[in-house]
Amino acid sequence: MRAIAWSVWVFINFVFLGMCGFFYLLCAQYWGYMEKRHAYMDAYSNKRSSVGQHHIQYYSETDNHLEHVKPILEGVGDGNPERKVRASPLARERSSPNSGERKAKLAEYASKVEQADNKLMEKISKHKSQLMIQLRRVLHDESSVFKARGEGSNPYNVEYSGPRGPYDKKSARELVCALKKKGLVRTVQKDDEPFKSLGLEAHLPSHQLLHEDKIYESCAVVSSAGSLLGSDLGRMIDKHDIILRFNHAPTREYEIDVGHKTTIRVVNSQVVSKPEFHFLESTLYRNISIVAWDPSKYNHSMEQWYKSPDHDIFTTYFKHRLLNPETDSYLLNPSTLWDLWDYIQAHMPLRIRRNPPSSGFLGLALLLPHCAHVDMFEFIPSFRMTKRCHYYDNVDDISCTFGVWHPLSAEKLLLLSMNIANDTAVFRDGYIRIPGYQTLGCSD
Repeated sequence: MRAIAWSVWVFINFVFLGMCGFFYLLCAQYWGYMEKRHAYMDAYSNKRSSVGQHHIQYYSETDNHLEHVKPILEGVGDGNPERKVRASPLARERSSPNSGERKAKLAEYASKVEQADNKLMEKISKHKSQLMIQLRRVLHDESSVFKARGEGSNPYNVEYSGPRGPYDKKSARELVCALKKKGLVRTVQKDDEPFKSLGLEAHLPSHQLLHEDKIYESCAVVSSAGSLLGSDLGRMIDKHDIILRFNHAPTREYEIDVGHKTTIRVVNSQVVSKPEFHFLESTLYRNISIVAWDPSKYNHSMEQWYKSPDHDIFTTYFKHRLLNPETDSYLLNPSTLWDLWDYIQAHMPLRIRRNPPSSGFLGLALLLPHCAHVDMFEFIPSFRMTKRCHYYDNVDDISCTFGVWHPLSAEKLLLLSMNIANDTAVFRDGYIRIPGYQTLGCSD
């Protein structure tokens, strides 16, 4: 009997100790949760107060930049409007003698935030869906067998026999690192023929456009899209270390929307050669770095290109070099354009337009080896998309967005898959973000 009583006593003690331990764990988890909840709400409040005051880095899909709910929340709480945004709702509840009223206002606050977020995400989803449908429709239309065989459909004698693949089945890292394997963007060098034999090597730059070993934290590719007008993106653009623009797109009088700084300007041979663009006289093309390009035929050598350029780029380019020795200006090796075209076609399941890629895609490829990330502004059209072709003129032409000469629809679908910014940044704020080669650890 004594052994049985001892066993029962031990069992009861084990049960009691187990219940105490279980109760302790429950309490510890509850108080740990409450501490985390309070810290989260305080951090959330501080984050809201700093929105728009710092340069935005990488995003998750849940980070929706809650600036858009501020007008809705003007009536929440009482007192100073600044305090409404900055103070922690839970902190106010704990300090208030009337906690029931505070709870009701907190619930109202949360409801309005949720409604505003839902409305924004609904708008984003609708815009994205319509845009993707249009881009795919244009890509499918351009791949039509009738267009493929039509007169003038292959002016550059493109003969592509490489692979085609589904871009949307690959990660951003796979797509960006595949671009690196195509090699660096190349410019014409002093020893390249026929320039050396013609005695023109003295008129070519002796150094590379960007230092090979230096990596810039952030770089911007600023499109000329009409949707930049009224965007108020100027200050954000100017915060980047390198800012690349195109052709004759001005900054003066548009600084609020496009910024005022320019590091590199990519210009096509029409801008260089045609008098109406004032390439020799305009200050747009001075005291910055310039990359001028003209397409060759698909498999032509530089000697063949020099004898028969698309536009007479060489006369004006070399004259500009003589008149502006302080300006670093470069001629793009035309084979680079077709390397980029091959890359785009290799990641598209359908045949793309057989013309060179856009200056925007060229600008991205130029910067990726030298930047931690590249932000491309309004290359993918945001909510501000209109028929307006450029922010600096009044021409309405929707083909400027979807492509009439460059394979733009294919480029944009591909870049959306390379993008790491969330949908809010892309379709509301107006930019995509592409990580650089070193950021992703791309191997050769």
